[in-house]
Amino acid sequence: MTQTTLSDDLAYVRDLAEAGQAAPLLGGRFLAWWGAMATLAYAGHYAIASGSVDFGQAAYGWLWATFGIIGTGGYFWLVRTMSGDKPGAASAGNRAETIVWMAGGFVMFAYFITLTVKSFAIGQAAIGFMTSLPLVFSVYAVGLMTSGTMGKNTALRNAGFAAMAMVAISAWFTGTNQVWLIASIGAFLTMFVPGIILLRQEPSDVV
Repeated sequence: MTQTTLSDDLAYVRDLAEAGQAAPLLGGRFLAWWGAMATLAYAGHYAIASGSVDFGQAAYGWLWATFGIIGTGGYFWLVRTMSGDKPGAASAGNRAETIVWMAGGFVMFAYFITLTVKSFAIGQAAIGFMTSLPLVFSVYAVGLMTSGTMGKNTALRNAGFAAMAMVAISAWFTGTNQVWLIASIGAFLTMFVPGIILLRQEPSDVV
């Protein structure tokens, strides 16, 4: 093996590594899905809380039960569309994206399932639901910043900064009806929009 051949081989390996680091993130469909679901759910919660629609207090339970059922069903359907080997799936960015959002999902599941059980135990909605939005946007911020940084995606990093701002905004408006409308706008901007951007950046054989 000549020195020139060795240099060419090393350059080839380096190019492969750099291409892997720059691989497109593949979680756009999940961000867009949950972003759309959260946007609609928060808007519906605001409509009920503000009196824009008169469905009674039971409407909250139906709204969020529907969110959980449809959201989870849609998520598993989207997982099926990701079956098989996808270009760039093993990149550092995609591995980080998978892990951080899985962890964030478990955090929110633990929080909300506990509040649901407590609500049944005490016979009324647990107060933790009303104060949940700063936690939700904190999870969004960590997930977006981590996956955006590891995946070198500016749109996700910017969405992460927006989610951080939403933590403060939602904390300020906690206890008001307006917080649900603000949360709807926040979910649209920090989850749905970056999700659509990621989808547009995926290669055609992934989508």
